[in-house]
Amino acid sequence: MGATYLFHSLPVDSNGHIIEEEAAKLGTPASHGCIRLIPNDAFWFYENIPKGSDVEIVD
Repeated sequence: MGATYLFHSLPVDSNGHIIEEEAAKLGTPASHGCIRLIPNDAFWFYENIPKGSDVEIVD
């Protein structure tokens, strides 16, 4: 079994607005192994990929 990674949307402020500094980090290492996604993509994952699914990450 490989490493465990979490997929989630971009962080938002207390008003629910995307934190622009965090959005600028998309595509670069920015957290502790999580995969950050734009909100529409995060929602798609939530709706379509069962919890515990194997995901292959390729460079």
